[in-house]
Amino acid sequence: MSQRKPPGVSRETWVDRQVREAVERGAFDGLSAAGKPLDDAVLGQTAGEWAVEWARREGADMTAALPPALALRREREELVEAVPGKTTEDAVRAAVEQFNERLDAAYRRPQEVPPVALAFVDLDRQLARWREAHPLGAVEPEEHLVEEPAARRPWWARGRPRRRRRPEGR
Repeated sequence: MSQRKPPGVSRETWVDRQVREAVERGAFDGLSAAGKPLDDAVLGQTAGEWAVEWARREGADMTAALPPALALRREREELVEAVPGKTTEDAVRAAVEQFNERLDAAYRRPQEVPPVALAFVDLDRQLARWREAHPLGAVEPEEHLVEEPAARRPWWARGRPRRRRRPEGR
């Protein structure tokens, strides 16, 4: 449809003419679904139903399509479930503070439907849950436990014997 509809021509006849000319040019030849009827399930769906079906079929995450209040509620539930699996208290603290900042920002925006009706995540309670799950504290990764080798002498001093320090007072 690179042309504008000419004045005085009905929309249906103009669209029909555009389709007929495209068929004559062969614009529809070689399409994968050529000659196949549309699926009845697709014809009866609304755009929203089709999007949800596509997301299920493709394994897409629909969190971005949720209203902000529902997305925050889901994020809060996932955060509370994930607290015992965090590796350090600092990671728990950072995750809770980031969520609470996003929730505070949502409260400061004009309310949408459904309105945001969530409590802030209690940092002290989540830290207590983390401490119950990790009674020995944070487990350091193996790479931090490896001792570093002593610093090497510069190349120009390697052949010389080391000087002994004189005791103080002499």
